[in-house]
Amino acid sequence: WVMIAIVILTSMGIGIYSPLMWSMYADVADYHTEHFGTSATGLIFSSGTMSQKFGTAISGSLIALFLGWAGANMITDKMGNTMIDPASVTDSVLTMVWSLFSLFPAVIAFLLMVLAWKFPIRK
Repeated sequence: WVMIAIVILTSMGIGIYSPLMWSMYADVADYHTEHFGTSATGLIFSSGTMSQKFGTAISGSLIALFLGWAGANMITDKMGNTMIDPASVTDSVLTMVWSLFSLFPAVIAFLLMVLAWKFPIRK
């Protein structure tokens, strides 16, 4: 029951992200149209999508890099999937996994919340 409660609370926090992000893209597009007199909606939304893809690729690479720094060795299973070699899991690797999936995202989310709070469009 505790795990279910944690997942529900986490999902409630994450759930606001997607509609908020897309509404901010729309605000930027509306601002551009009002300020410059031309519509750049397609460019703004496609640039946002491209930046999400870059962010996903970069974060995946950083996870592998940080796990390597912590001492994790990667192996390939019979299906061709890359995974951490169980023999290389040490306390430092476990700490890095915990940091990568809880501490780092929390710090980044807090910093992004501060930036979003300063989002200049007020209309």
